[in-house]
Amino acid sequence: MRSPEVTSGEPTVTRKRAIWMDVVRGLAIIAVIYGHVENVAKIEAVFEREDWMVTTNMTLVLLRMPMLMFLSGMLVPRSIAKGWKMFLPGKFTKLAWPYAVWIAVFFTVVWIRGGAELSQIPMEIINPENPNMTPLWYLRNLFFYYLIAQALTWLRLPLWSGAALGFGICVYQVIDNPQIDTTPLRWGYLMTFFFLGCLTMQHLDKISRFCRKPVVTLLLAVAFVIPVYIYLQGIAPVRYRPEFIWGPIAFICLILAFAPLLKSSRYTKPLQFIGRYSLYYYVMHYPIFLVYAWWIAPHVEIGTAHYPVMMAIGLIIPTLTVYACQKVPALRWIFFELPWPRKKASAR
Repeated sequence: MRSPEVTSGEPTVTRKRAIWMDVVRGLAIIAVIYGHVENVAKIEAVFEREDWMVTTNMTLVLLRMPMLMFLSGMLVPRSIAKGWKMFLPGKFTKLAWPYAVWIAVFFTVVWIRGGAELSQIPMEIINPENPNMTPLWYLRNLFFYYLIAQALTWLRLPLWSGAALGFGICVYQVIDNPQIDTTPLRWGYLMTFFFLGCLTMQHLDKISRFCRKPVVTLLLAVAFVIPVYIYLQGIAPVRYRPEFIWGPIAFICLILAFAPLLKSSRYTKPLQFIGRYSLYYYVMHYPIFLVYAWWIAPHVEIGTAHYPVMMAIGLIIPTLTVYACQKVPALRWIFFELPWPRKKASAR
């Protein structure tokens, strides 16, 4: 079973784009898993983090979620064109359902550990004070961004207006509440990237050719490096801040310039696979890390070697699960299929 971002049955040029999109998405998901290993190590004291781990994760944290949202937004115009009777049920099945299932898995693990009261769970899911309260907030945000996209279509407003709305929310949050990271700030910031992806898809070839010009490429690289340096040096808060949004945008432009030139090969196949089934990796890895940190790591003294071990299990277990779901269809019920028959798209 494929993730909701996967395309099929389209012209050759679109399939070529799907290749690079899957590769980039696969890299972004690996970056998410990489960052959560470092985060769990810090919170649960699994091992002593080294400076290079912290520095690498601080750099990736500026890029991975904007990139994932942008890629998802790029596929919205094609999905919207199918009509809301296919669009909305599909998003409920592929996003809202796995969010409900895996938020239950997450809190079951936390509850068994004794880190959460059952009475606290409902409100923390709906309106968490800490945007990092669960790693599944990405699914929640993405689902509502899709709903907004459909609403804009009903109102006959251009999809790019969603980017303007998201950026406005982001700016308002910074003015009203200058905290470094809040749920509404993150919501508006990533919404901007989601709808910028919608806009970009309509002009992808022109944007790619323009960004490949040597002078433009150089300027984009500088624009990307500056906010990264500012963030690493602690000069100013950069993450999810509208005043530094040009840094991740410059990075995405560099991706748009050169990633579409990628062709499928034996070297890209693993990344294509991870990108194609990205949500399996996304929903599974964090509970796996908690189980490892709480019940396995304390009995294994391997120091920083925990890092590659956690990375390995964070990639291997979801990969095996994908193949298991292909062999046992009922397993898909806990991922991206509702446990009742649905009409196929071709039945329209």
